Amino acid sequence: MKRSFFISILLLVAGLASSHPLGIFSMNRYARIEVAGDKLRVYYVIDVAEVPTVNELKTLDANGDGKYSSDEIDAYLKMRMPAVVNQVKLTIDGAATPLTIAQSKLSMPEGQGGMKTLRIESILEPQGTINANSSHTIHLSDGNFIDRIGWKEIIARASGGAVITKSSVPSADVSNELRTYPQDMLYTPLHVSEADVQCTTGSGGFFASTFLNSTVTRITDSFSGLVSAKELSPPVIIFSLLAALFLGAGHALTPGHGKTIVGAYLVGSRGTAKHAVILGLTVTATHTVGVFAMGFIALFASRYILPEQLYPWLGLISGLIVVGIGISLVRKRWRFAREPLHDHPHDHSQTGRAHLPPDDAPITLRSLLGLGISGGLLPCPSAIVVLLGAIALGRIAFGLLLIVMFSVGMAGVLTGIGLMMVYAKKFFERFRTNGVLIRWLPLFSALVVTV
Repeated sequence: MKRSFFISILLLVAGLASSHPLGIFSMNRYARIEVAGDKLRVYYVIDVAEVPTVNELKTLDANGDGKYSSDEIDAYLKMRMPAVVNQVKLTIDGAATPLTIAQSKLSMPEGQGGMKTLRIESILEPQGTINANSSHTIHLSDGNFIDRIGWKEIIARASGGAVITKSSVPSADVSNELRTYPQDMLYTPLHVSEADVQCTTGSGGFFASTFLNSTVTRITDSFSGLVSAKELSPPVIIFSLLAALFLGAGHALTPGHGKTIVGAYLVGSRGTAKHAVILGLTVTATHTVGVFAMGFIALFASRYILPEQLYPWLGLISGLIVVGIGISLVRKRWRFAREPLHDHPHDHSQTGRAHLPPDDAPITLRSLLGLGISGGLLPCPSAIVVLLGAIALGRIAFGLLLIVMFSVGMAGVLTGIGLMMVYAKKFFERFRTNGVLIRWLPLFSALVVTV
């Protein structure tokens, strides 16, 4: 095994490195209105995350050899950019002014799971000129990727003797031209699609262009060290699968994944170890199938349905399932909470001790499956990237094994939490109680599930 592989494993056990900050489905754009002297131009950047890049690279690689020649890149930009520019509308002093592409450059920074992202930087220039030493009103609207998840930013700057007297957008960006996204804004990314600018031009011109002088930041994801290892020897495969199992377990400990719901459900019901295991297995199966389905959509059906558009609907379905189960539990447990508790002297091991009031029916397989499906319905984006990366590298079987182990690790944690809840309930049943906690705890747990 290569030394670099062990280094990637060390990064792996430290935790999953992030994919694209705005998510693996995001399409991000940035426009900077530049007024310098008596010149005007728009510096435009597109940042495409891992999953949509898969389809873009299919178009870019015209001969299908897996390489991207300069001719293919030039052909792709000539094909792709006119439609992008057509959505960028510029008016100067109320007159619509078409934009032309003066320069374009494409780069492919490395993303998560050995996959690529796509970055396009362009200079757009208006047809015609503006007068020097005069005042102008500029309006820019950008209709690109309106319905896609992502960062959308517009700013305006002046130099070379020009002055911006009024602007609806700032002069400084907050994403460093889509290179670094502020952590505190990832959940509420910028969504700016219009800018109004009033300026006074000068008599100079643009200073030396800063176009395309950026340093591309390459992100090496810990999972990519597994999928893209040069040698898949038996020790590498075994260690990679164990690492994926560990990562899945760690991922399950992050917020979400139904841990609270599973615990609350089992505490307030006749939950057994068997039920906890069924829940864990259902989560594993649902999560794995969901990853495969999303990968299939990203590769073959993205023309008809976008993967990121499915996520809100999957979240809604998952929530409705849980709410339905929760309301059913609240109705049953409310009846038992209102009934008086009785001691059971015929049970010699529990004489004089109060028991948790049972539901009027044991836990059903339908409710267990519903809860398990809701917990695994939203596939992990990292696992989707691993699948797509494995396909791109021709290691489909290995990628599938990694995903299954990742799901098993995640479900193992949920199962463990369920078992802890089951045995904790049995432990507290041994103690005498005045019945208040025992009477209302199941109802409270049902309310937790619903909320």
